[in-house]
Amino acid sequence: MENKRYAWQLKDIIMIGILGVLFALIYLGAFYIGMALQGALTPFGLAPFGLEFMYGVWFMAATLAAFIMQKPGVAFVTEVLAAFLELLMGNFPIVITTGIIQGAGLELGFAVFRYKKYNMLSMCVSAVFACILSFIWTYFTNGYAALEVGMLVGMFAVRLGTSLLFAGVLSNLLGKGLARTGVLKGYPVGAKYIHQDIMDD
Repeated sequence: MENKRYAWQLKDIIMIGILGVLFALIYLGAFYIGMALQGALTPFGLAPFGLEFMYGVWFMAATLAAFIMQKPGVAFVTEVLAAFLELLMGNFPIVITTGIIQGAGLELGFAVFRYKKYNMLSMCVSAVFACILSFIWTYFTNGYAALEVGMLVGMFAVRLGTSLLFAGVLSNLLGKGLARTGVLKGYPVGAKYIHQDIMDD
């Protein structure tokens, strides 16, 4: 019975495709906003913080998809698909590797709960794992080793905060809001939240 619940269906693939395309556009927009912030912060010696303010946005597709479908592998596949589509829309090739690393962290967050808990807590845990793995990745690829410890701590704090805000809190509220409209009635989250208040969990 458990295997049947976790089996992927055509509607799951369609939902991942929709979210992948939508968030690929959002991700690319967040990238350019982050680059603009870098330029604005450069005179103050805070350029590395530019992209940090955007990181939580880049985790949203995975946590929202997992919250909606509540199946193993959904977070990882959605994040990697969004990264691939983002590449096709004009981002740099390294975005694929970044998407894989972020997707692994996001998937791990739900795996900790053995794929039985899909709420704001599990989404925030997912965001934390993605934040940690992505920060380790960017530490080596973006030359963070040359930065002072205080700068690194500040950057990590900002990334963690935006991860929790966007991928944890806002994705959770967005998923509940969509469920309450009835458009997700064919998915686990739809059946759970359609008659509940958006702030209930």
